[in-house]
Amino acid sequence: MSNNRAFSFPLSGSIGTSSLRSHSLFDMDYQEPDKAPIDIYNENILTYKKLLGCFMFDTESNNYVSLASANNQEWVKLSNLLILGFISSVESYVRCMLRRLLLIDSASKLKSYSKTITYGAATHHHAALMPEALMEGCSFHSAYNIKETIKSITGINLKPKPELTELTSAFSNYDFIGQLRHCIIHRSGLFGSDNALSLGINEFGNYLEKPIKMNLVVIQKAASICDALVQELNDAMFCQIITRTIESYDWKAEFELDSEFFGHYFNLFASEDNVARRIDCYNTFIDSHNLRHRAG
Repeated sequence: MSNNRAFSFPLSGSIGTSSLRSHSLFDMDYQEPDKAPIDIYNENILTYKKLLGCFMFDTESNNYVSLASANNQEWVKLSNLLILGFISSVESYVRCMLRRLLLIDSASKLKSYSKTITYGAATHHHAALMPEALMEGCSFHSAYNIKETIKSITGINLKPKPELTELTSAFSNYDFIGQLRHCIIHRSGLFGSDNALSLGINEFGNYLEKPIKMNLVVIQKAASICDALVQELNDAMFCQIITRTIESYDWKAEFELDSEFFGHYFNLFASEDNVARRIDCYNTFIDSHNLRHRAG
């Protein structure tokens, strides 16, 4: 009979243990701002953009040095985290926009009635947040995921077509950042073969297993790409959704008579800079579809 014991030898240094379960991890006082999803997005991504101005104390010179200009390992880590923050801001926008749309749009509601949610979500979610449960397993770090979820939940198809040329371009640019995000999360910032295949192995094959290193200009462009996607998607969804209501709502072609119904959609998609353009937007919509003639 063997008396051998399981081999064990500490090579990793002193190991501490810790638990977070007993600590307060959530802000119970938080209330979602009563703003359009695009305004919430703008405020959210701005907090990440401000981090581009971070400074670090240099012990050799006894001065504070801009991380962006230092281009050191600390900057590499920060730039990687900013990419994650930018993508997260886009994902939060899509979730918020779809959740609120499901609360007001009849066609989207009908499309989603057959979708399933977990019993736990049905039991604990407030009614206004219930649509969030439909997206529990969804991710929005790629153009495909965003378009497929929107199609599944709302019935709106954002496939490439002439009127969506700018959105199609924005999706393509966003996918590139999505590949960077994948490297940062799953490969510690190293560029992998799957990423090269997705972007084009002939063009990006030389970068396999190389760490991502982005300067300030690249990070700023990444933020601009996310901004462009959200703006293009916001406009496209508004136009597609409001146009679809022609099939189900009896437009009167008079602002005073249509203002309440129109306002539900306008308020969901209009940024605070465009709130004053409500009547202009309404008139353009009515005239574009010749609804005055139909109402008359």
